[in-house]
Amino acid sequence: MRQRQTDSRGHEGREGRADRQPRPAARTSSPVPLTAEGMTPAGLRAMNDAAGNGAVNRVLSVQRAGGSGSGRHSRPEGSGSGRHSRSEGSGSGRHSRRDAPARRDPKDVMKDIKSEVDGPPLVNYGARRQGRAHEEFWMRFPRFKDGEEAEETTHETSALLFDSMKGAQERARQEEPDGGAEDANNREVQGMLINDRLVFASNFNSSVDTLVSQGRQVYGHEPSLQELLAFQQSQEGRRRGLHAYEAENLEAKLASYRRKNAAIVSGQRGAGEQGRGPDPAAKVLQAQLNSPVIVVDVEDKNLHTMLTSPKYAGRVFLLRFAQLDPRAKKQGKNRGEMKQEESVHAEQKLLIALSHAGVTPGQAATKPLVIMGKYRPCMGCAAALTYYRDQMGFGNLSFDENYGHYFQGSVNSLHTHLEHIMDDDYLAHIKQMVHNDITSTPAMAHEAAPAGAGHRRRGPTLRVPGRLAARQADVTPVASDAEFDEDGTYTRVARPLQDTWTVDTAPAGIGKGTAAHQVPRRRTDKLTQDQADQLHGLWNGGAGADATNESRQQAIELLFNYHRSSTMSLKHLGSAVDLSENRLGTYLTRYEKEGHWTHTPQRSNKPARGAASTTTATSRKKGAVEKQFSKGRPLDRAGKDTIKAAIRGLSGNAWCADWERRHSGRSSSDLNPTKAPLDLLATLARLRRDDNYSVSEMSAYLHTGSNGDNLRKALNRKGKERLAQIEGDSGAASSAQADQYAAPAPAQADHYAASSSQADYYQAGSSSGAGYYAADSSSQAGHYGGESSATGAGYQPQVPEVPGFTLHLDPFGQAIYVEDDTGHHYILVGGRMARFQTSVDAGDVRMSDY
Repeated sequence: MRQRQTDSRGHEGREGRADRQPRPAARTSSPVPLTAEGMTPAGLRAMNDAAGNGAVNRVLSVQRAGGSGSGRHSRPEGSGSGRHSRSEGSGSGRHSRRDAPARRDPKDVMKDIKSEVDGPPLVNYGARRQGRAHEEFWMRFPRFKDGEEAEETTHETSALLFDSMKGAQERARQEEPDGGAEDANNREVQGMLINDRLVFASNFNSSVDTLVSQGRQVYGHEPSLQELLAFQQSQEGRRRGLHAYEAENLEAKLASYRRKNAAIVSGQRGAGEQGRGPDPAAKVLQAQLNSPVIVVDVEDKNLHTMLTSPKYAGRVFLLRFAQLDPRAKKQGKNRGEMKQEESVHAEQKLLIALSHAGVTPGQAATKPLVIMGKYRPCMGCAAALTYYRDQMGFGNLSFDENYGHYFQGSVNSLHTHLEHIMDDDYLAHIKQMVHNDITSTPAMAHEAAPAGAGHRRRGPTLRVPGRLAARQADVTPVASDAEFDEDGTYTRVARPLQDTWTVDTAPAGIGKGTAAHQVPRRRTDKLTQDQADQLHGLWNGGAGADATNESRQQAIELLFNYHRSSTMSLKHLGSAVDLSENRLGTYLTRYEKEGHWTHTPQRSNKPARGAASTTTATSRKKGAVEKQFSKGRPLDRAGKDTIKAAIRGLSGNAWCADWERRHSGRSSSDLNPTKAPLDLLATLARLRRDDNYSVSEMSAYLHTGSNGDNLRKALNRKGKERLAQIEGDSGAASSAQADQYAAPAPAQADHYAASSSQADYYQAGSSSGAGYYAADSSSQAGHYGGESSATGAGYQPQVPEVPGFTLHLDPFGQAIYVEDDTGHHYILVGGRMARFQTSVDAGDVRMSDY
């Protein structure tokens, strides 16, 4: 799933049903009238041949329990509804376990799966980076998908949404060029049509978060699906990593999908027009065009209602899975550090949602149920979808049965999050795909099938060598397109197939697979003491001698040879040179691919083994005091109130609205500090500078990460710059106000500068406990006493507090003193408190001395 090919999913919907064998009898509405007592051995054998072991066991278990229901969803009376319902002694809830054979341990099933896929007929592609697949593929050529209208639209909308997510990530990186807005390496989007609503899922939660956040930022409100689809990836980004013909193929398909989407939005497509049947997915897209998308977590307690209630018909959902979000490590030496975001295949996230929501087959049976996406499902996901259709009872589930490569990571995540499907039935689906079928791959959108192609699963198909399989496991291209005349009238047309596929002209594919299935050796060898000392000296230097680039190159060569020619583990070798297992593995991989590089990694501060430390305990704090780093003091109540007041003073800002949701517990995702309003970042920069609050504690309060690294970058790059602008503007404004209000300014200024007792008292005041941000104190000091900033003086005192008054700063940085007893407003002019009163009508100001 991590490679483009392997993660390339597609969809053929119902196209596989024409050639599919009849489903087991356990899925019929009327149980087979057999009993365990009356079945002869020959009868059992015949029934087993016709329907399979799983069906026989299910029928017999129902008969023994005296139930009359069908399949795994039969329930004893009073057992409740939903897959998670339990009756006393009923076991897992799928069917009674009282007399049924004991369920196998899912770990044993996983071992059997590995034994099936780790050998012939599957081979490795890209050293397993592109998964495992057969030596030959079914190449599927463009075709019309009449009768699969919902599947077609769900697939095409998923592809457009994927492109929009990539476009939103590009916008986020432009705002944060230092890499803070990392591309989540999202590979796919899959959509689910259920009960006349659409649910879309991606691999990573952050892909959804970034897209919606960019939508809020651009539109100023919760965005609709059509507004999100307006984001598009740049041509440069879309073509990155692709051959020219692959990029042209992708862009041609996306352009066609956008034309079809425009026809849907205009109401001209979806009602069964021009030879197409009714399109339930298009009707959902039309139902509530301007309604915002709903972002929902799979564990949301209201998810069942959202997926089943008529109230949500016509809505579009974007799915998250909070368990995949970054979280702090709970054990080990790196305890407290944030783990990287995890991912699952998008189809799995949709199945997890069905499972957590407790949606039963009956609650999804009256409307079309479709799971389709940008890529065809991998082998593990296709088996899971088949399991939900055939074993879980979702008989109307339509998906692409022309599966792609096998990825062990996909099956591992199924075992983690959907363990209930890990049984012999799931194993049987994997076996069928491995031994009785072969992997599928798409032709290019403009390629027609050659004369020798057959017809399989409702479309032209040709068996081709694996080396010619496409690198992108997209869904089979659609042979139809959309056109508009000058009046904007939509016409359904056939896509021109300009070339006929041949082996000689076929573009380069994924390459030839390898049948080598090496079992990793147990790495148990150990370095001798001399070897360990030699490596440590080469990498870290000896007593009085630093490591050089040449010595480290020699160490890399030795480490590489030890690891390849023996069974020494990376962890063991890394301990000899004080490197982590992952870091050493990175160095060795780079050496294998590129040879030596000139950069010398950071030298360890550890002394050579057996040598005393030569490091002297010297202070690292050098240079100007104001440039020295300090952790800062804890964020107290006054600081929190200041931050909260600043946020709520920016009402209507999308980022501030996200903070309110996160702070109130209505959201679980962290915020990006670089997208915060500039005025808020300026406020935080003031608090850091003047009150010395800890950046990490401010970051935790703002929900922008517990370590504060991202917030620190935002303050250094944006906050300080904005603060300087504000203070420059407020300085000019304050100077003008002082000239206007203080008529006897010269004498009073001299008096104040001469340090009268009152002036000395005010200058000595501290604003640290005021609870308001005193950020403009440096510029104000130049206007209301002390040395002017225009003279270049280095020290400028803080805005003083005055007993009996509460200090405020207006938007221009003007210090306003509110008398606690009367509520009257004053400003400090020339060492004196001058009361002023503003007339709302006249706009004038009257002043008097205090």
